[in-house]
Amino acid sequence: MKKLLTLLLAAGMVVSAANGASAVEMKVSGEWMASFTFADNMYNAYGGKEHPAPLEGSDGSFKAAQRIRINFDMVASEYLSGRVQLQVASGADAPNWYEWGTKGAGDPGYEVTARLAYLDWMIPTTDVLVRMGRQSVAMPSYTFGSSVLDDVIDGVVVNAPITDMVGVTVGWLRPVGEMQGWGRDHHAHSNIDLAFLSVDVAADGFKVTPWGMVGFGGSRAGAEYDKDGKFVAYGSGFDMVGNGTGKEENVTAYWVGIGGELTLFDPFKFTADFMYSGNDADKGLKRSGWYAALGAEMKTAYATPFLRGWYASGDDDDADGEGGRFLSVDGAAAFDASSIYYDAYGLLAATPDVCSAAGTWGVQLGVKEVSFIEDLSHMLSVTYFQGTNDDKSLGVQSASGPIGYMTTEDSAVSIDFLNSYKLYENLTANILLAYLITDFDKNVWGQDYDNIFRGTLNFTYAF
Repeated sequence: MKKLLTLLLAAGMVVSAANGASAVEMKVSGEWMASFTFADNMYNAYGGKEHPAPLEGSDGSFKAAQRIRINFDMVASEYLSGRVQLQVASGADAPNWYEWGTKGAGDPGYEVTARLAYLDWMIPTTDVLVRMGRQSVAMPSYTFGSSVLDDVIDGVVVNAPITDMVGVTVGWLRPVGEMQGWGRDHHAHSNIDLAFLSVDVAADGFKVTPWGMVGFGGSRAGAEYDKDGKFVAYGSGFDMVGNGTGKEENVTAYWVGIGGELTLFDPFKFTADFMYSGNDADKGLKRSGWYAALGAEMKTAYATPFLRGWYASGDDDDADGEGGRFLSVDGAAAFDASSIYYDAYGLLAATPDVCSAAGTWGVQLGVKEVSFIEDLSHMLSVTYFQGTNDDKSLGVQSASGPIGYMTTEDSAVSIDFLNSYKLYENLTANILLAYLITDFDKNVWGQDYDNIFRGTLNFTYAF
């Protein structure tokens, strides 16, 4: 009997060892956010316009929102792993969170979605990392958030170190792709594909990244169809439409850029970016434009003051209608010069979501990482920006207003004040106060615009 027990024990140990050799380690992390926001003259159908009677003064609103993101990392080894990030959000109106009192987590028709789903693996006997699936991708931008692309997108990205100083990244991305299947109508030219290449050159005290990307957009990418599947209108694809409302032919777009940072003169840090973009569309839809930005900051024991600015070309009054604004991947950029006009410090409180600097220039003065009390920090910035689109350009006729299309006669000042306090090791409370002082020209838009305010109390549990 003892021999039998010994044999069974030995067999169990062998099986256990074999299973352990092929086991996958599961790691869980994530972020749980809850926000409470009061806004004035932002969440309404008027988009910053002065309200006509009897609605004057009745545009204040309060919203509470929540978002949960949970990461599951399945790690087989340092050479092979996968990540799935589940997100509890709502739907088309707020895809990244849900508002209390509306349909959200637990409601029929609103499912938990996989925001990220990718596989990481290294090519055997090399240091080349391949990431395949839905992942976060950003084009290089050192001074502000990218005006080209910074979003979750499907594709394959390969990172290859060449030397200790040089690394190369190449990728293929598909931001828009129509599903094909048996018994389902398929509309030709409905996809958008992107291919990019960037080269990182880094050494002590500096880093520089030249890069380029080309995109191929089908004429019906993002097109509209009625309930019977009948074609209604052409789509916009990339943010490549000049002064028209859609495109009838396939379009190729391109971006080239270079950016970098200089930290050689510590505690000073300098950043710079330059980008150029264009497309091969017909007249009225053809666009080409450029963007440049500079930044400087100085880190001290108690704060980091900074100064940065940008210029992006705009449309002129060309009778041919060729657009002069910088291109972006439609809706997927993340320019962050203001939290109440552009795309900074969302904290589950939506902005007008102008994600690109195209057609504007501006300068920003601020101070960040201000801390005199342990676990309490502050950031304050004041940003002046103005449009670079001619007030007589054809784009004015198709724009819905200065929010997203500012002319040379329009300007604004954004004041952003962010305060963060670490309540516990994993729980942070944030208070964001933002005010937009507008000076939008009535002669251009035919009406007056109000200033906009937003205050947000946010709690972030990161684990």
